[in-house]
Amino acid sequence: MTAEWLVLFTSRRHLARFFSNLLLLAIILLADGWILVNVARRTGVYAALAIEGAVAVVAMIVLGNSINHRLRIIREEARSGWFNPQRYARLAAVVTAMILLVLPGFAGDLLGLLIYYPPGRLLFSWVFLKRHRDTLPQVYEYLKISIFSDDAQEPGDAPAAAEVPENEKAEKAPPRA
Repeated sequence: MTAEWLVLFTSRRHLARFFSNLLLLAIILLADGWILVNVARRTGVYAALAIEGAVAVVAMIVLGNSINHRLRIIREEARSGWFNPQRYARLAAVVTAMILLVLPGFAGDLLGLLIYYPPGRLLFSWVFLKRHRDTLPQVYEYLKISIFSDDAQEPGDAPAAAEVPENEKAEKAPPRA
C-alpha cells in the first residue's frame, strides 16, 4: 500500500490535483483568519470566540441528531437487504458539514452550512458518488456483516455459561514443588 501511495507522486496529474487541493485548503484557512480578525474587531475577541463555540455546540446537537437518524435508516435498509448509494452520499455530506461547523473558523462554518442545506448537499452527494460509487457496495457489504454480527451478540442471545453440577466440582490441589 505504501508503494502505491508513493507511485502516485510520480504522476503530474496527481501532483496537480494534490497541490490544488492543498491550495484550496490554504485559501479557506486564510479566509477564516481574515473573517475571524474582522469579527473580533467589531465584536471583541471573546465575543467572536463565543460565537464560534456556540456554532460548534449547536452543530453537535443538530447535525449529530441528523447523523444518528441517517445511520439508523441506513442500518435498517441494510438489514432488509436494500442498498441506496444516495443515502451514503448524503450521510457523507452531513458528516462533512458537521466537521466544518465544529472546527473553528467562519469560512468553514459557511461552507459547512452550504453543504448541510439541500442544494449544497445534493451537489456534494453528486461529487461524492462520482468519486466513490465503486467502493460503496463494499461499504454496504461490510455494514451488513457488522449488523448481523451485532445482532447475534445481543445480550439476550448470548449462550449461557455452562454450569458444572455441585457433585462434579473438584477442588484443585496446590502444585507440587
